Amino acid sequence: MAQKKAEYGSGPLFRAAGVVYGVMVADVLLVVANILLVLAPLLVALSAGMPTASVSRSDPGYGAQLGLVLLAFIPVGPSVAAAAYALNRLLAGEETGVFRDFIHGYRANFRQALAVWLPYLAVMAVIVTNLLLLPGSLDAGNPGQSAARVGLLGLGLLVATAGVTALLLLSRFAFRTRDLYRLSLYCLGGRARVSLGNAAILFIAAFLLTATTAGLLIFIAGPLMFLICLNSRPLLKFIQQKFTTADPGAQEPSAGPARKA
Repeated sequence: MAQKKAEYGSGPLFRAAGVVYGVMVADVLLVVANILLVLAPLLVALSAGMPTASVSRSDPGYGAQLGLVLLAFIPVGPSVAAAAYALNRLLAGEETGVFRDFIHGYRANFRQALAVWLPYLAVMAVIVTNLLLLPGSLDAGNPGQSAARVGLLGLGLLVATAGVTALLLLSRFAFRTRDLYRLSLYCLGGRARVSLGNAAILFIAAFLLTATTAGLLIFIAGPLMFLICLNSRPLLKFIQQKFTTADPGAQEPSAGPARKA
């Protein structure tokens, strides 16, 4: 029997190019959805009347500037859920176009993504505020202060990882909001390798942004989300096998949360 001809677009190079293009589209969409966050350093500098965003705690508008940054982080939740939805479909070869999937995921999950994201954001805001209130910087002569900084940074990283995990689960499964909280915390220990991988990705991204410039976010948002989705594939498979009972191909409805299309 003659071997079938490979279809156009089925080669590895073509698929790799499609993935790169999809990540670039996701990057642009994430930047547009979080334009306030991207412009936050400029807005803070303008509100302080300074040429740069190096604002001091002694400035009279310091609290208002922190509030502005906090508001800029609110749209991050829905946009991360939408990007996770689009990029997971891209990785699974089920995408109908990253742009279309992102818009669909954003509209479908917007309210629940906000409900899931805001408590994590509030906790991280408290952690960052306490970090900023610590006097001075890391000092070898003050081990208590150094330990407090390291502890707060570690706690902030754990909260950020749990928040991202909850948004990943939201983008894929139809769980209730309170179940997403429970599962996101369960996954920190239950799937430690994936959680450590995501925490490392977030830590490296945060380090690059603080060591260079916040403008780098424009270029790394899409690749960052792609790496998190790629690293989280075993976690999503585990959650589907252990905590879902709905079969998309079944004729009768089942009792568990269904996988999102």
